[in-house]
Amino acid sequence: MKAPFPYFGSKRTVADKIWKALGDPAHYIEPFFGSGAVLLNRPDYSGQTETVNDKDGLLCNVWRALQDAPDEVAKWCDWPVNHADLNARRIILNKNAGKLCSMLQVYDDYYDAKLAGYWIWAASCWIGAGLTCPTAIPHIGDTGKGVHSQIPHISNSGKGVHSKIPHISDSGKGVHSKIPHISDSGKGVHSKIPHISDSGMGVQEPYSPGLYEWFRELSERLRKVRVVCGDWTRVCGGNWQHGMGTVGIFFDPPYGVEDRAANVYHCDSTTLAKDVMLWCLEHGPHPNYRIVLCGYDEHEGLTRAGWTFEEWKTNGGYGNLGQGQGRANKGRERIYYSPHCIRLGPGLFDV
Repeated sequence: MKAPFPYFGSKRTVADKIWKALGDPAHYIEPFFGSGAVLLNRPDYSGQTETVNDKDGLLCNVWRALQDAPDEVAKWCDWPVNHADLNARRIILNKNAGKLCSMLQVYDDYYDAKLAGYWIWAASCWIGAGLTCPTAIPHIGDTGKGVHSQIPHISNSGKGVHSKIPHISDSGKGVHSKIPHISDSGKGVHSKIPHISDSGMGVQEPYSPGLYEWFRELSERLRKVRVVCGDWTRVCGGNWQHGMGTVGIFFDPPYGVEDRAANVYHCDSTTLAKDVMLWCLEHGPHPNYRIVLCGYDEHEGLTRAGWTFEEWKTNGGYGNLGQGQGRANKGRERIYYSPHCIRLGPGLFDV
């Protein structure tokens, strides 16, 4: 399975390596849960306890809403790619991000399906960093200046706020992964005419029924996953994690190097990775802890403590855009394995 949106740094292509090292733990924990690529590719899942966490309230809201209201989320995603709508929805997301995070942490059953749908749709249209930012509070009453007080550049190719235009090429096709059929009678992204009922009441069926099916499958898979919204220490504090038996923990924090793409996450940091490494050094020796950490070549302290690492290269995504830092760094990726991870011979740890 896969998330219905692109995400910077997804580990989908190496999920099989991670699960070979973790095995089938009684408790799986993911403190930095972005696209959920590793959890969604867990082999032979049969109801084991799973706990995921992220500090980004907009992202946590997506997962919680998909658990309980997949059809409603799909309704707000089922929309053509439109530049004006992208900017408008981006303003709404930034305006509500702080309140949303607070509500998620106070009320265990709270979610906003509309904002979840907006976020998925916008993330599927947007390319690169900057979709949402804690400081990007829209100035609704300030002469219509919009996010970051920038007036749309009407005379400059209509670039608008932050000069971001939806990408109609193979990247950024939108949530439906379809290029607008401009020459096909103007039908737009969905290429479907609204279905009018026999009574002439104008009842419209979903444009993209496959989207609803996809979200329902995600809802079923996520039904028992415990979604936590907050700092990563909310699920890594203390030593309770192995109380059910063997615990598998997958860490994929923002990388702790200065020469990487900046501000690619809503809650970004270059210092978290070091804190996570120190946590791993403390808990790695415990026989019930199987820990996998992803990063660049920045965790030599782990290898000195008996951890093994494997090098790999990203195949696509943001790492292949242009000639920027992402392309330069794509060969620096490493997966670090704690001493008690499962070892299946030289084929697993190729160092």
